[in-house]
Amino acid sequence: GQLWHPALIPVIGAPAFEHEPADFVSTSAELYLSEEKHLAVLQLRAPLVGNAQQRAFLEQLADFVRDRHFTEVLLLASCFAHEKSNVRTAPFSYVANEMYERADDAGSRRLTEDGGRWTKHSGGVIHGGGFGAKLLELLTERSIAGVLLFMYVSEGDNTTEGLMLARMLHTISGERLLPAGAQESDFRWPKSWQHLFGSSHPRSLY
Repeated sequence: GQLWHPALIPVIGAPAFEHEPADFVSTSAELYLSEEKHLAVLQLRAPLVGNAQQRAFLEQLADFVRDRHFTEVLLLASCFAHEKSNVRTAPFSYVANEMYERADDAGSRRLTEDGGRWTKHSGGVIHGGGFGAKLLELLTERSIAGVLLFMYVSEGDNTTEGLMLARMLHTISGERLLPAGAQESDFRWPKSWQHLFGSSHPRSLY
Protein backbone atom coordinates (compact mmCIF):
# COMPACT_ATOMS: atom_id res chain seq x y z
CA GLY A 1 0.00 0.00 0.00
CA GLN A 2 0.97 3.64 -0.32
CA LEU A 3 0.34 6.72 1.79
CA TRP A 4 0.66 10.44 1.39
CA HIS A 5 1.33 13.43 3.63
CA PRO A 6 2.64 16.96 2.94
CA ALA A 7 5.83 16.03 4.82
CA LEU A 8 6.66 13.33 2.26
CA ILE A 9 8.68 14.23 -0.81
CA PRO A 10 6.54 13.20 -3.83
CA VAL A 11 8.95 10.72 -5.42
CA ILE A 12 7.65 8.16 -7.92
CA GLY A 13 9.74 5.62 -9.80
CA ALA A 14 9.95 2.15 -11.26
CA PRO A 15 9.31 -0.82 -8.93
CA ALA A 16 12.36 -1.01 -6.69
CA PHE A 17 12.43 -4.77 -6.14
CA GLU A 18 11.05 -6.03 -9.45
CA HIS A 19 13.59 -6.89 -12.14
CA GLU A 20 10.91 -7.39 -14.78
CA PRO A 21 8.29 -4.92 -16.05
CA ALA A 22 5.42 -4.54 -13.56
CA ASP A 23 2.13 -2.66 -13.45
CA PHE A 24 2.88 -0.68 -10.28
CA VAL A 25 5.35 1.96 -9.13
CA SER A 26 7.49 2.78 -6.11
CA THR A 27 6.82 5.86 -4.01
CA SER A 28 8.58 7.67 -1.17
CA ALA A 29 6.46 5.83 1.43
CA GLU A 30 5.11 2.28 1.14
CA LEU A 31 3.27 0.00 3.54
CA TYR A 32 3.64 -3.79 3.53
CA LEU A 33 1.22 -6.02 5.46
CA SER A 34 1.21 -9.68 6.49
CA GLU A 35 -2.07 -10.81 8.02
CA GLU A 36 -0.62 -14.25 8.66
CA LYS A 37 2.25 -12.94 10.81
CA HIS A 38 0.37 -9.87 12.11
CA LEU A 39 3.07 -7.54 10.81
CA ALA A 40 3.00 -4.10 9.24
CA VAL A 41 6.16 -2.60 7.72
CA LEU A 42 6.39 1.05 6.71
CA GLN A 43 9.33 1.94 4.47
CA LEU A 44 10.27 5.57 3.90
CA ARG A 45 12.62 6.15 0.97
CA ALA A 46 12.96 9.91 1.36
CA PRO A 47 13.48 12.34 4.24
CA LEU A 48 10.62 14.31 5.74
CA VAL A 49 10.49 18.02 4.92
CA GLY A 50 9.48 21.01 7.02
CA ASN A 51 9.66 20.96 10.80
CA ALA A 52 5.92 21.56 11.27
CA GLN A 53 4.93 19.02 8.60
CA GLN A 54 7.39 16.47 9.98
CA ARG A 55 5.98 16.83 13.49
CA ALA A 56 2.42 16.50 12.19
CA PHE A 57 3.28 13.37 10.20
CA LEU A 58 5.01 11.67 13.13
CA GLU A 59 2.16 12.53 15.50
CA GLN A 60 -0.43 11.14 13.07
CA LEU A 61 1.66 8.00 12.64
CA ALA A 62 1.95 7.53 16.41
CA ASP A 63 -1.81 8.09 16.79
CA PHE A 64 -2.46 5.49 14.09
CA VAL A 65 -0.33 2.93 15.93
CA ARG A 66 -2.08 3.67 19.23
CA ASP A 67 -5.60 3.60 17.82
CA ARG A 68 -4.97 0.25 16.07
CA HIS A 69 -3.56 -1.26 19.27
CA PHE A 70 -0.17 -2.31 17.90
CA THR A 71 1.66 -4.55 20.36
CA GLU A 72 5.06 -2.97 19.75
CA VAL A 73 6.99 -0.87 17.25
CA LEU A 74 10.53 -1.57 16.03
CA LEU A 75 12.25 1.36 14.32
CA LEU A 76 15.29 0.88 12.08
CA ALA A 77 17.88 3.55 11.39
CA SER A 78 21.55 4.04 10.64
CA CYS A 79 24.21 6.21 12.25
CA PHE A 80 27.46 7.68 10.99
CA ALA A 81 30.31 5.25 11.66
CA HIS A 82 32.71 8.06 12.56
CA GLU A 83 30.45 8.91 15.51
CA LYS A 84 31.07 5.52 17.14
CA SER A 85 33.18 6.22 20.21
CA ASN A 86 33.82 2.64 21.40
CA VAL A 87 35.53 0.63 18.67
CA ARG A 88 35.48 -2.55 20.77
CA THR A 89 31.71 -2.97 20.65
CA ALA A 90 29.60 -4.34 17.79
CA PRO A 91 28.10 -1.83 15.33
CA PHE A 92 24.56 -2.41 16.64
CA SER A 93 22.98 -0.12 19.25
CA TYR A 94 19.46 0.42 20.52
CA VAL A 95 17.24 2.78 22.49
CA ALA A 96 14.18 1.21 24.13
CA ASN A 97 11.41 2.85 26.12
CA GLU A 98 10.26 1.52 29.47
CA MET A 99 7.18 -0.21 28.02
CA TYR A 100 9.32 -2.24 25.64
CA GLU A 101 11.84 -3.22 28.30
CA ARG A 102 9.04 -4.30 30.67
CA ALA A 103 7.25 -6.36 28.02
CA ASP A 104 7.21 -10.11 28.56
CA ASP A 105 8.50 -10.72 25.07
CA ALA A 106 11.27 -13.03 23.89
CA GLY A 107 12.55 -10.40 21.50
CA SER A 108 12.95 -7.70 24.14
CA ARG A 109 14.67 -10.13 26.50
CA ARG A 110 17.01 -11.28 23.73
CA LEU A 111 17.89 -7.68 22.94
CA THR A 112 18.64 -6.60 26.50
CA GLU A 113 20.44 -9.82 27.48
CA ASP A 114 22.64 -10.09 24.38
CA GLY A 115 25.31 -7.67 25.49
CA GLY A 116 27.81 -9.01 22.97
CA ARG A 117 25.93 -7.84 19.89
CA TRP A 118 23.73 -4.97 21.02
CA THR A 119 24.87 -1.95 23.00
CA LYS A 120 22.35 0.25 24.77
CA HIS A 121 22.74 3.83 23.57
CA SER A 122 23.98 5.99 26.41
CA GLY A 123 21.96 9.00 25.31
CA GLY A 124 22.49 12.07 23.20
CA VAL A 125 21.98 12.72 19.52
CA ILE A 126 22.01 9.80 17.09
CA HIS A 127 23.87 11.45 14.23
CA GLY A 128 22.43 10.31 10.91
CA GLY A 129 19.53 8.52 12.60
CA GLY A 130 16.88 10.70 11.02
CA PHE A 131 13.65 11.15 12.96
CA GLY A 132 13.75 7.75 14.70
CA ALA A 133 14.37 9.23 18.14
CA LYS A 134 11.53 11.75 17.67
CA LEU A 135 9.08 9.02 16.71
CA LEU A 136 10.15 6.87 19.65
CA GLU A 137 9.49 9.82 21.95
CA LEU A 138 5.96 10.23 20.57
CA LEU A 139 5.29 6.50 20.94
CA THR A 140 6.46 6.68 24.55
CA GLU A 141 4.08 9.58 25.25
CA ARG A 142 1.25 7.32 24.03
CA SER A 143 2.38 4.37 26.18
CA ILE A 144 3.33 2.26 23.16
CA ALA A 145 6.19 -0.23 23.52
CA GLY A 146 8.93 0.78 21.12
CA VAL A 147 12.61 0.35 20.40
CA LEU A 148 14.95 2.11 18.00
CA LEU A 149 17.54 -0.22 16.47
CA PHE A 150 20.40 1.37 14.59
CA MET A 151 23.69 0.36 13.04
CA TYR A 152 26.86 2.38 12.58
CA VAL A 153 27.68 2.46 8.86
CA SER A 154 30.11 4.23 6.55
CA GLU A 155 29.25 5.92 3.28
CA GLY A 156 29.19 3.80 0.15
CA ASP A 157 27.63 0.45 -0.67
CA ASN A 158 25.74 -0.60 2.47
CA THR A 159 24.16 -3.75 1.04
CA THR A 160 26.11 -5.98 3.42
CA GLU A 161 25.16 -3.85 6.43
CA GLY A 162 21.51 -3.97 5.36
CA LEU A 163 21.60 -7.77 5.23
CA MET A 164 23.23 -7.91 8.67
CA LEU A 165 20.60 -5.62 10.18
CA ALA A 166 17.80 -7.62 8.57
CA ARG A 167 19.11 -10.84 10.10
CA MET A 168 19.49 -9.20 13.51
CA LEU A 169 15.93 -7.91 13.28
CA HIS A 170 14.76 -11.39 12.36
CA THR A 171 16.36 -12.74 15.54
CA ILE A 172 14.89 -10.04 17.77
CA SER A 173 11.41 -10.51 16.30
CA GLY A 174 11.42 -14.16 17.38
CA GLU A 175 12.45 -15.37 13.90
CA ARG A 176 9.13 -14.38 12.36
CA LEU A 177 10.38 -12.36 9.41
CA LEU A 178 12.35 -14.79 7.25
CA PRO A 179 11.58 -18.33 6.09
CA ALA A 180 13.43 -21.12 7.87
CA GLY A 181 16.94 -21.52 6.47
CA ALA A 182 16.83 -18.27 4.50
CA GLN A 183 20.04 -17.57 2.58
CA GLU A 184 21.49 -14.35 1.20
CA SER A 185 20.14 -15.29 -2.23
CA ASP A 186 16.61 -15.16 -0.79
CA PHE A 187 16.88 -11.41 -0.17
CA ARG A 188 15.89 -8.89 -2.79
CA TRP A 189 17.41 -5.46 -3.20
CA PRO A 190 17.03 -2.82 -5.93
CA LYS A 191 18.63 -3.80 -9.21
CA SER A 192 20.23 -0.36 -9.37
CA TRP A 193 22.44 -1.32 -6.42
CA GLN A 194 24.42 -3.74 -8.57
CA HIS A 195 26.55 -0.96 -10.05
CA LEU A 196 26.56 1.78 -7.42
CA PHE A 197 30.10 2.76 -8.40
CA GLY A 198 29.97 1.90 -12.08
CA SER A 199 30.27 -1.38 -13.90
CA SER A 200 32.93 -3.96 -13.08
CA HIS A 201 36.35 -3.70 -14.69
CA PRO A 202 36.83 -5.40 -18.07
CA ARG A 203 38.70 -8.71 -17.84
CA SER A 204 40.72 -7.75 -20.90
CA LEU A 205 42.79 -5.47 -18.65
CA TYR A 206 44.51 -8.57 -17.33
